[in-house]
Amino acid sequence: MWACDPALTSTFVNSYQVAGPVVMQALTSFFAAQCAISGDHLWPPDATQAVLADPNYDFIVVGAGSAGSVVANRLTEVNDWRVLLVEAGGNPTLGTEIPQLFYNNLDSPNDWGYKTQPQDGACRNYKSKGCAWPRGKILGGSSSINGMFYVRGNKLDYDEWAAEGNTGWSYDDVLPYFIKSENFMGDITEENAKYHGTDGYYYVNKDTENNMFEDIIIKASVELGLKNLSEIVGAEQMGITRTLTNIKDGKRMSTARAFLSPIKDRKNLHVIKNAVATKILFKPGTNIVSGVLLNQKGKDIVVNVRKELIISSGAINTPQLLLLSGIGPRKHLEDMNIEVKADLPVGENLQDHLFVPVFYTKPGDKNLNSMPNILAALAEYILYQTGPLSDTSPHKVISFFNTTDPQASSPDIQGHYVVFPPSIHNLLDSFWVHGLSDEVVKKFHQMNENTFTMIVYNVLLKPKSIGRILLKSKNPFDHPLIYANYFEHPEDLETVLRSMKQNTLKLGDTKTFKDAGFKPEWIEIDACKDFDKKTDEFLECIARELTFSLYHPTGTVKMGPDSDKRSVVDVELKVREVEKLRVIDASVMPSIVRGNTNAPTIMIAEKGSDMIKKYWLNQHTEL
Repeated sequence: MWACDPALTSTFVNSYQVAGPVVMQALTSFFAAQCAISGDHLWPPDATQAVLADPNYDFIVVGAGSAGSVVANRLTEVNDWRVLLVEAGGNPTLGTEIPQLFYNNLDSPNDWGYKTQPQDGACRNYKSKGCAWPRGKILGGSSSINGMFYVRGNKLDYDEWAAEGNTGWSYDDVLPYFIKSENFMGDITEENAKYHGTDGYYYVNKDTENNMFEDIIIKASVELGLKNLSEIVGAEQMGITRTLTNIKDGKRMSTARAFLSPIKDRKNLHVIKNAVATKILFKPGTNIVSGVLLNQKGKDIVVNVRKELIISSGAINTPQLLLLSGIGPRKHLEDMNIEVKADLPVGENLQDHLFVPVFYTKPGDKNLNSMPNILAALAEYILYQTGPLSDTSPHKVISFFNTTDPQASSPDIQGHYVVFPPSIHNLLDSFWVHGLSDEVVKKFHQMNENTFTMIVYNVLLKPKSIGRILLKSKNPFDHPLIYANYFEHPEDLETVLRSMKQNTLKLGDTKTFKDAGFKPEWIEIDACKDFDKKTDEFLECIARELTFSLYHPTGTVKMGPDSDKRSVVDVELKVREVEKLRVIDASVMPSIVRGNTNAPTIMIAEKGSDMIKKYWLNQHTEL
């Protein structure tokens, strides 16, 4: 990435003196515009030298992602607290900040690049025989590489948490924290006023511009009986809508841009980058946390904490760090020859949203994605942050419906709708970056060469199949073993097949799709070729071959009341049997929410930060 140093920019531009003043001015404008989008000056500086000079902090937050960025912001609102934020990656780049290119961040240096362990019943057409599980390794974490959908889930999600004994986590309890973080850029009406906030850091955009493909999807879904909603974060979730997005002025609104950039010069905030937390440290002979061991470029750094260590590394990295530190199932830790500090079910209760695609195509001109057109769009974006790269259309439509009860108030399926122009692989190759087999990648290219290709995601919202995470070894740089266990419970597959038959495959029968020229089409997979395409056997084969994750791992450090032996943290997110340690991220969700997980994770961070403040400001001074 260009460092956005004025002196370096000048040197680079001057090296092109022979090009003449017009080209020189264009280069100067180009680099200045690029720096304005993603330059290093936008983010907190690296504080490695400050950490080495004085490695003592009131709070240490491990992970600068969707949760950690929020926690660091809120804790440093207390001027007397010295806070260190630890991030394994670096600053956002131009590639992360361009909304339309979000898929290109998969399998990049900004992605941890996790894969699930091979299983017989799912993810069978991947090269590794395991599904891709992208996770952000960058300031902003997965909010810097995701699809920028702003979805809160269903009211029932949080009421179910509370009903399980998680006092203070009902919908009415958490709604104020969704509102606190939000800066809503749509119209506030009498109908939606109680659900939106306008004073928060996190910009939420309501697009008012129509897109032809999105109009077609919505109109066809209404033909099938779905309700056309203005939005789905208020009183109703069941239906179809253009989603709210975290995009402002043509740029991604990650938690890094929202919560860290505005406070980058706050004196009591230090951010150490490209540093991996490898072990939680304890006072000798106790279960009282004393700090954390970091590794930066091969060198170990010990950082001490006075009040609390907060782990906000996500549903994969958080359990890995806890396990490496002796917090987890006794047998697994003993098998790894790790001293047991607390025998807790860390890594269990893993839940994720899988999806299975259905394809539609219509003829199109492959020159739409020619290199001159791509370069023109990129230049327009960098210079003005406008044009087709400045938002996520035509991919903004989402739907929610229930396959067993059309009148239900909570869904079991979410629909996502992605529309790729002809020869999309000239700009991004989503099947290749996911690690699909050469067979599938090649056949998708053939399908898409001269067609607009719509991929409808059948997303399973409430999986009954539960996975787990285990250590591969004691080496903190070895990826943990991720057992997704997709489709292990038969009802999960049944729900996905109902979705395909009741909704996504019926889109092709609508007048809207027929008038628009969209026809169903399948990628011809050898493993499924002997099945009649009209049978459940064929659909099951497709589901097991072309399983995808929607990148929503949760639940591996489960929150629960004292009576819940499956829980790791209590309702204040404190780790059981250990002092001065909390977990604040998606891993604490008792059960996965019915929708995208980024906004709920930010809510958890807002609520968790409030808990910390109340604990230390109102009751305690020092442990």
